[in-house]
Amino acid sequence: MINFTYLDERDGELVVKDLAAVDSHSNRVSSHVFTRPHGWEEIPTFKARMNQAIYHGCNRKDGCIPYSELEILLHRETSSVVTIYCFGPQKTQFISGLIDRKIIDITQVD
Repeated sequence: MINFTYLDERDGELVVKDLAAVDSHSNRVSSHVFTRPHGWEEIPTFKARMNQAIYHGCNRKDGCIPYSELEILLHRETSSVVTIYCFGPQKTQFISGLIDRKIIDITQVD
């Protein structure tokens, strides 16, 4: 299962802030916090204020993994699995756009 917290930045761009991966077969859990992909001044004021109100878990400046490594990290985390589960259609669609694996939205599973 893949889950992540994201910020809604410029032009509806979804930006992953932290990502968690759970491998139920190996009982392995990993968590990753990403740096920001672009400067604060590049985000419209309204979006910046919304992100500050919504995302209070850690500061937007926090993170040690360059955002440019998101796709590489996803491939590494999911290399041994056939199916990935995500929570919600927006997250499922986002992950589907980054990796070529079967992605299932668990909110749609009976």
